[in-house]
Amino acid sequence: MNAGHRLLTRGTAAAVAVLVPLCVTGCGDARSGDAAGPQAADGGGTATTVADAVPSAEPPATRLPDDFPLAAALPATNGDDGTPVRVTARPGTDGVELCEDEAWTRDGTVDVAGVTYAGEAEDFRGRTLALYADEAAATAALDHARAAFAACPDATVGGTDQVYEEIDRGPGSSTYTHRYRYGGAFDPGLEVIEVVQVGPALYLASYYGEGGTSPESIASSVDEARTSSRPVLEAMADLGTATPDPSPETSPETSPDTGQGTTPSAGDLPLAAGWPTEVTESGSAGLELPVAELDAPFADHACDSAAPGGDPTEVVRAQFSDVEAYLGRELLSFADADAAVAFVTDLRDFYAACPTQSEDGLSYPVRTFDTAVGGQSFAVVRSAEHDGRPAIGVSALQVVRVGSAVLLDSTSTEGSAGDAAAARNLAEVMTDRSGDVVAAMCAFTVAGC
Repeated sequence: MNAGHRLLTRGTAAAVAVLVPLCVTGCGDARSGDAAGPQAADGGGTATTVADAVPSAEPPATRLPDDFPLAAALPATNGDDGTPVRVTARPGTDGVELCEDEAWTRDGTVDVAGVTYAGEAEDFRGRTLALYADEAAATAALDHARAAFAACPDATVGGTDQVYEEIDRGPGSSTYTHRYRYGGAFDPGLEVIEVVQVGPALYLASYYGEGGTSPESIASSVDEARTSSRPVLEAMADLGTATPDPSPETSPETSPDTGQGTTPSAGDLPLAAGWPTEVTESGSAGLELPVAELDAPFADHACDSAAPGGDPTEVVRAQFSDVEAYLGRELLSFADADAAVAFVTDLRDFYAACPTQSEDGLSYPVRTFDTAVGGQSFAVVRSAEHDGRPAIGVSALQVVRVGSAVLLDSTSTEGSAGDAAAARNLAEVMTDRSGDVVAAMCAFTVAGC
């Protein structure tokens, strides 16, 4: 990554980070006019949407949607000089140089859009959205980026060590931190880098600030970066394959035999995939699929109240119980993706407001944080503490939306998760275990599987 852009003297502020915005004003190649769209997070105006100023003769399959919200959650104007934040037809991040390799280039793309934001002082953000001819090409680009990061955990440029760490990996996504070390000590500069593939599209984001002062501030910066990217990732779930308007013969909602429309069923998905198939203690219930209600709904003990139920058109539930372990899943399908998005948003707000319960000298803090699974996801981890120290007993919920379906995946064990890192590790385990279920949820997208 282009670490040479950074001011490499001890104690100076970082001018730019590895996936640094290429330019912060007037880059040219604008994809839109000055018409604003509903994207900014500050409510005081909006950043410009993706829309070509010059009509293209290319078919829609080779272009990003004109109204794709790449600038969502960014302010409408740059904080350093007040110029508009605009989406252009150029990458919003640099060449991503790592140990003389490039983790990402625009080679092989069929369309690219980018946006940058420069705030006051140490606040830089850059985003690139690359569209490929098909999902295989986007997957190859993600794999190359991962390999480049893995091959270059640190590099010294101008006397400063550029240190990269993969802190989270899920199906189709990786999150990295980039820190700066001089004379054996890290300075406050921190860049959070997200690389996410959804179908034929790849998203790269850089979020730079001075959040590298402690493990807690790093975790907070990672959460802020993911929250900022969340509306972009949600919109990527609707990009589908490289054929946005399938013909009746190939439409996933049309029967190839009859031509009559069909609706996917939650009951058709492998809801118990990744779970144990046998119990370790005789007399345990083991797998039960389907069940009318879960024996231990997560919200009842995590928040001591019922969670929002939404208005699903279908719900299928499964559970597995064994000695000192309980697993539960609910798959909800909704009338459309908008209804599913609204449900997940309400659910996240509900868990984010869960109070810390206390009983018999124990406290039960609840951590809610975004993850990068499917089109929209977050996790909730309820741990146990005694006098501020981790105690036995942890439960977790991961919520994943793909298209118009939502998976609620929960677990309760006799383990522990006493800090943010342990909570994220537990969410990663759940992500791996539910991978086959999430993959099958593509049936609930417009493009299908």
